[in-house]
Amino acid sequence: MISFGAIVLGTVLVVSLAWGLQHAAMTSPRLLGQAAPELAIQQLDGPKLGIQQLRGKPVVVNFWASWCGPCAQEVPVLSEASSSHPNIAFVGAAMQDTNAGVQIFEQQHKHAYPVGPIVSGSYQAFGVVGPPVTVFINSDGVVAASFTGPLDASTLDHYLGLIAA
Repeated sequence: MISFGAIVLGTVLVVSLAWGLQHAAMTSPRLLGQAAPELAIQQLDGPKLGIQQLRGKPVVVNFWASWCGPCAQEVPVLSEASSSHPNIAFVGAAMQDTNAGVQIFEQQHKHAYPVGPIVSGSYQAFGVVGPPVTVFINSDGVVAASFTGPLDASTLDHYLGLIAA
C-alpha cells in the first residue's frame, strides 16, 4: 500500500514539474500576441538602438545584469545562436545595473550582438522582475513568447522556431 501511494505521489510530482517547466516560459502572458513595448539600449561601442528599429526582422531581447550568474552562463548560448541565425536580431538589455558593471561584464563576456543599458522604455513593461529573461518578438513586432531563467541551446532553438521567418 505504501509503495502504491509513493508511485501515485511520484507521478503527480513529475506531471506537476513538467507542466510547471512548460509554462514557466510565459513570464508575462498579457504581452503574448501584443505589440512589444518600446525599448532602447545605449550600445557601449555604438549608437542608441531601439527594438522598434528592427521591425521586419524577428528579435530576441535578453534582459540581463552584470551581477547575475545565470546571465553569464547563457552568454555563449546566445552568442552562438546570434551567429548561426543572422536573420534574427539579438539585443542584450542590461537592467538593474551600473554602466561600470555593464562595461566590466562586457570585457569578461563578449557578445556577438549589440548590448547596453536600457535608456528608453523599461524591463517592467515586459513583465520582467529579475534577470535573466528572454523575450521573443516576431517580425511584425508582436511578442510571441518569453522565457525566464538561463537558456540552453535546445530551449533557445525551440523559441527561435516560433519567430523564425
